[in-house]
Order: sequence, then C-alpha cells, then structure tokens
Amino acid sequence: MKFSHHGLQIELHDDWWAETGMADFRPTSDAYRADPDAFPDRQIHDVRIEDAAPVCRGPGVSIFNDNDQATARERVVAILRGFRSGAAIPPVEIVNAAPSYAHQYKLTHGAHRFYCSLAAGFTHVPAVRGLDWNSLDR
Repeated sequence: MKFSHHGLQIELHDDWWAETGMADFRPTSDAYRADPDAFPDRQIHDVRIEDAAPVCRGPGVSIFNDNDQATARERVVAILRGFRSGAAIPPVEIVNAAPSYAHQYKLTHGAHRFYCSLAAGFTHVPAVRGLDWNSLDR
C-alpha cells in the first residue's frame, strides 16, 4: 500500500495490512482511541492529520522502522490490530511548528501511529504537547 502526506510518499507493506484484516476497516470516529494513562499529566486533544507537517527522516530511513524493542512489522501490526479492536493506544507527541512552516504542527514522537492512522482512514490523531528538541539550548 502506498499513500502520501503533503508530498511525502509512504509505503506500508501489503502483507502487514492483510495480516491485520485492515482491508475492510472503516473508522467509526475521527481518531483512534487514546490511552489517557500514557500521559496522565498532559491534556490529550485531537489534531487534524492535515495540520501536521510531514515527517522528515534521514536518507534511507523508512517511516516504518525497527527500534530496540520491536521490528517495524511488529510495531505496525500491533498498532493496526489496536485500531481494529478499539484498544487504547498512546497519543502522538507534537509541537507547534515554526512560523516558517507551511503546517501548524510538527510531530516529535509517534510516526508509526500517525501514518498508520492516515492509512486506516482516520482524519485526526490524539496528541499531546511534546518536547521540541530543536528549541533546547545546547
């Protein structure tokens, strides 16, 4: 499956999509169900996917990638299964984008949840204010 977000081309493996039974999935809400316990001290609000700037990864780094805990496949499959079952999933983290950005928000954590949401047909994602690493004094 290929899709785009503000010109960023994203590919989600067809076999991951099929494995999770997403072919017949139709969202019944604007966003997936957020886990309020993931960030108990921060307010969760829904953000339009269109209002967030596309994620910029380094050359050769896919949007869906491995981390120390799980492979890209494991991460995506868990998210998509969570969408289907209505599981509570942590919100993404965003910051207000710089005035020079064409979009209101910049995603700082949660690219897998964000782009799985777009692929699944959600128009919004649950979000909390994140830490803007670029604004820190170093």
